[in-house]
Amino acid sequence: MPHYTRILSVGHDHHLLSLRSMVLENAGFDVIEAYSVTDALRLGQSDAVDLVLICHTVPKPEQKRLIGAIRERRRLMPVLCVIAHDFAMAADSSTITDNAPQLLLDALHKAVVNYSSYRPNLAA
Repeated sequence: MPHYTRILSVGHDHHLLSLRSMVLENAGFDVIEAYSVTDALRLGQSDAVDLVLICHTVPKPEQKRLIGAIRERRRLMPVLCVIAHDFAMAADSSTITDNAPQLLLDALHKAVVNYSSYRPNLAA
C-alpha cells in the first residue's frame, strides 16, 4: 500500500480512533483524525485527503451530513463507515466495513485500488 494514501478517520471516541490510527499507520496509511463533524467537513473536502473512514461512534444523521458535504466537492472519493454490528446499514453513498482490523484493512485496500483508477497517484 502506498505510504502517501491519506485517510481522514472521523469519530467521537478518542481512544478508539487512536487505536484504529495505529493499525492503519502500521499498514502504511497516513492518518488524520477528526473528532467532530465540523473538523471532518473542513478536512474531508480538501484535496489532501484520499479516503474518509467514519467510525460507528458518529450518529447516522451526522454521517449523512458529512457524506453529503463531501460528495458535493469530492464525488468519487471513497467513504467507508465502520459498523458496530452485523445489522448496520450504510449511510448515503458509502461503503460499510467491519471494525475487525484485517477486514477493515482489506476494505481500505480495495477502496484505494478502485479509487486509484480515478487518481493515478494513488496506484501502488
